[in-house]
Amino acid sequence: MVALNKVLIAGRLTRKPELRKTPNGISVTDLLIALNREFTTPGGDRQQEVCFVDVVVWGKQAESCAHILDCSSPVVIEGRLQLDVWHAKDGEKRCKLRVAAERVQFVEKKCSTSEKNSEAIVAVGSQV
Repeated sequence: MVALNKVLIAGRLTRKPELRKTPNGISVTDLLIALNREFTTPGGDRQQEVCFVDVVVWGKQAESCAHILDCSSPVVIEGRLQLDVWHAKDGEKRCKLRVAAERVQFVEKKCSTSEKNSEAIVAVGSQV
């Protein structure tokens, strides 16, 4: 049986990334990405739902994210699913599924001179 663990998401940050270091000096930051989905119900009503996804970024990419990104920054994340398991203070076993980023692409909105009301999305990403 073949296994594939690949995730590709595009959304907006819900808060500014905060850089921290592990005891070994490795940079890490956590991102919370909001993914919006618009759909039409069978009754014809337009609705919107939001899915929030936790993402962990390591190394130089984590440093770039912390310095460049801000709350509501649009990003494209390519990575893999990772299950974190730990024991809480009450002794209970806890689990959290999140995306371990392999590539973070920063997306910047730009208006062209010929089309002032249109937006072109330009990738100015970071890959390490």
